Amino acid sequence: MFTVGVTISIVVSLYFLVWKDLWRPIITVNDETINMDYFIRRMKYVNKTDDVLTMLYEIIPQEILVRQGAPRYGIEVTPDEVDELLREMARGENETISESEFKTWYRNALNETKLSDTEYRELVRTNVLAERLNEYLVMNVPTVAEQVHLYIIVLPSYDEAEAAIIRIEAGEDFSELARELSIDEETGERGGDAGWWPEGAGLEANLEWVVFNSLEVGEINNIPILVDDETGIYAVCLVVERQPAREIEEDKLEALKIGALEDWLLAERQNSTISFSGMDWSEQEQRYVFGSDTMAWINLQLAK
Repeated sequence: MFTVGVTISIVVSLYFLVWKDLWRPIITVNDETINMDYFIRRMKYVNKTDDVLTMLYEIIPQEILVRQGAPRYGIEVTPDEVDELLREMARGENETISESEFKTWYRNALNETKLSDTEYRELVRTNVLAERLNEYLVMNVPTVAEQVHLYIIVLPSYDEAEAAIIRIEAGEDFSELARELSIDEETGERGGDAGWWPEGAGLEANLEWVVFNSLEVGEINNIPILVDDETGIYAVCLVVERQPAREIEEDKLEALKIGALEDWLLAERQNSTISFSGMDWSEQEQRYVFGSDTMAWINLQLAK
């Protein structure tokens, strides 16, 4: 009886020390939850990134959003299609593959990834959904959109940008100052003319927000806009025209197509309920990060 009692005590202790944490939820996206066990296996065996926070905050939530959102556009991947894709993966460059060869390949794939049959197939299905969703979004990128005709002066510091603003407000010509001061040769030579821009076509995020949400036609920003954190480059910009529906230029349209899935995912995140367990707000990083105890536990599991 004593031996049995000790065994039970050890099992219970192991449960609370290890297994309990493995099965607790870590990511919830709307009504779908991912537990710590799956997260650890993805980090160790299906490693799209070595960064824990990238896998936690970006990759897995994006996969869930794709699974949840793709069916709204009539995009599905059937079990038969997953079967066919798995056989293509197993066949590689060979023309054929026998059933026994496929079963051996698939068994090895499950052993290597430590995913169950259901989990592995779902990951394959999700990847195909993402490809098809991206194709759908690219095909449906609008060719007409609201656009601004932007002039810009790019300067190497906040103080120099602020000085340029003062000179413009005192009456100096924007284009002449662009030719004199801008460190961007291409727009500087054109007197600051950066052309027509729709949202999402490649303007730096801070700059894009200001020109589409803060400036009227004929206005400049009265506070320098930081456009590059690393180099400390700032901008002064002037909106000279705005059209609610203008044909998008080919290079801008291609940029919109490249970023179509990323833009869709951003919008989905904003309209979804996403929560993370075991995270604390970091004033230093200005984002939620794993608490030290949780992070230490994760690192312990990844080191095994």
